[in-house]
Amino acid sequence: LLVSVGGEVVVKKGYGLADREAGVPVATDTVFTIGSITKQFTGAGIMKLVEEGELKVTDRITKFFDGVPRDKRKITVHHLLTHTAGLRDGFGNDEDPMERDELMRLILESPLKRPIGQRYMYTNAGYSMLGAIIEKVSGMGYEAYLRDRFFDPLGMDDTGYVLPRFDKSRLAVGYAGNGRPGGT
Repeated sequence: LLVSVGGEVVVKKGYGLADREAGVPVATDTVFTIGSITKQFTGAGIMKLVEEGELKVTDRITKFFDGVPRDKRKITVHHLLTHTAGLRDGFGNDEDPMERDELMRLILESPLKRPIGQRYMYTNAGYSMLGAIIEKVSGMGYEAYLRDRFFDPLGMDDTGYVLPRFDKSRLAVGYAGNGRPGGT
């Protein structure tokens, strides 16, 4: 918790446990996973590329990916941003490493769940595609791009995925229900 009044910090304190089994308390520098809040960073990255004239939200994914099947050729960056591309979800767990091209292949080969542009349907797959588009257009890795364009300029030193290489003692355990993800 951070409370600031008139620019002066009046409360700065952690509450709860970062690791229940080990009894490690949450500190003011504890690093938490933020799950799907990362989608806002992905969207900001795409819009930065739009602002720089590198792409348009009306661009079809065929501009960025080869071999797009006929049923997906009308998907635009806008459809991906707004969860209206009709893509299915569930191409592995967030913690499981997967090469970008393999994930794009799986997404493109899977049947659509809904017609393109007709209905909102939350999916991680569309945002994975947007991350791949950021990499392809910028020529940088996804996290390196976000760090270069947003995190470093904004002083967001404790924000990231892999690049910050956080000290493990600062990491909060991610719990799902009554246990750790993956049953560990």
